[in-house]
Amino acid sequence: MSTIGRTVKNFLKIGPANYIKQLDNICDTKWGRLVGADANGNKYFENLDEVSGRERWVEYASKQPDSEDIAPEWHMWLNRIVQEPPNEMNYKPKKWWGEPIPNFSGTPKAFKTYSTTANKLEAWEPVVKARE
Repeated sequence: MSTIGRTVKNFLKIGPANYIKQLDNICDTKWGRLVGADANGNKYFENLDEVSGRERWVEYASKQPDSEDIAPEWHMWLNRIVQEPPNEMNYKPKKWWGEPIPNFSGTPKAFKTYSTTANKLEAWEPVVKARE
């Protein structure tokens, strides 16, 4: 939870439009240095004055933000696996790296299990007699 002073300071620094957008997306207000952007249009920020663990964040370009929208190299930077952002480090993808596979859970493309064995039981279907 933010203090009122911090919230007012952030409101004045980022403006009303970004203030409302941040409250809607991350339920907090933050300001910081724009570190870079990725191919999806997401913007990555850093503010070393924030509490440890909350000093790096992303503003999603999409209306429905999802964690799979973050590229793997930016994910490493957000989680402090590497200290320098991907746009500053000598980053060359290996030829055996593939494109990240999205998570299709909850969509029509989701994986559905199936059985290759014959059923041992049959469902009971009641026989209805015609009324007289």
